[in-house]
Amino acid sequence: MIQVAVHGAEGRMGRLLTGLVDEAGDAELVGLVTEPGRRLAAGELHPTLPVIGQDEMTASLPHGCVVIDFSLAPALGGLLVAARELSAGLVIGTTGYSPEQVADLERYATDFPVVKAANYSIGIPTLQMLLQLLARTLPGGFDAAQVETHHVTKIDQPSGTANQLAATWRQNRAGADVTTLSQRLGGVVGEHTWTFSDQEETLVLTHRAHSRQAFLRGVLPAVRFVRGRSAGLYGLTDVLQGLAAVDSE
Repeated sequence: MIQVAVHGAEGRMGRLLTGLVDEAGDAELVGLVTEPGRRLAAGELHPTLPVIGQDEMTASLPHGCVVIDFSLAPALGGLLVAARELSAGLVIGTTGYSPEQVADLERYATDFPVVKAANYSIGIPTLQMLLQLLARTLPGGFDAAQVETHHVTKIDQPSGTANQLAATWRQNRAGADVTTLSQRLGGVVGEHTWTFSDQEETLVLTHRAHSRQAFLRGVLPAVRFVRGRSAGLYGLTDVLQGLAAVDSE
């Protein structure tokens, strides 16, 4: 049984993750974590578990657990301090990190396994792999543009997923930049559309999330992946490729 804590438990995604882990047959929910100095009694958010502050993690969570983090970027410093004390593997879904914070996370990953992804749907890493292929295959005359659309309450523009996809294109297209347009409309869960065009042809790829549950599909596979891995910084593509390798055996 994998012992799992949810960091950012009071957020919208945190509540969904709590239910996800509770329902998993091979995982045990051992902690719910929120901002430092804050605490909720058992029964307020979860029937049996209290919600503890980040400052209580080392005293309350079991050594060697896996921590799922869907919180806010400013919480990373305290999370890494506590996680190091716990020798915890991390599954990170938070976005908006500064370069310094990314470096801090990379240092943590030299000692412990970390899966970091801006989006834990199955379709996004598949789209990412298609972008790698297209960047290497399409003739130089093709231009690329990306439109990302989310609900009106989403703060970051472009989304973390859009930035990740754009980085994939640049890395595989000799540094070629891509125009990204952000739209914030109604209650749209999440959509990323890529258009590739030259003077003769146009190709369009779209990933559309139908519900927020789509963003959780890769979380439990990532938890299982982290539990069995050595130190390193991994992406969801690594997780899915690992699953594919097991399925083919």
